[in-house]
Amino acid sequence: MFDIGFSELLLCFLVALVVLGPERLPKVARTVGRWTGQAKGYLRNLTAELDREAELSELRAKLEEAKRAMQEGAQSFRDTVQKEASNLHDAVKKETDAARESVRKAADDANGKP
Repeated sequence: MFDIGFSELLLCFLVALVVLGPERLPKVARTVGRWTGQAKGYLRNLTAELDREAELSELRAKLEEAKRAMQEGAQSFRDTVQKEASNLHDAVKKETDAARESVRKAADDANGKP
């Protein structure tokens, strides 16, 4: 990640030994190691959270797509039902008008009107 070679690492260790001294160097190394571990843990948690969020975003998109498809299907079904109901209404009205006209003619014939 930082591309630090062995010679650079040895130089950092020697500088830390001179600056901190042999008494405090192990304690500082433990503290730095602990911080490094915590930072890695935070990064791991962050990565997992981002992965979950990306997965949720994908699921939301799929859910919206399914919802849109269902709404389109429902609208198509509604349109078909309304069209068929209108056709049925027109057919019933036509038959009712024809029956009414037949009854009227029969009544007129029975009453003697030409």
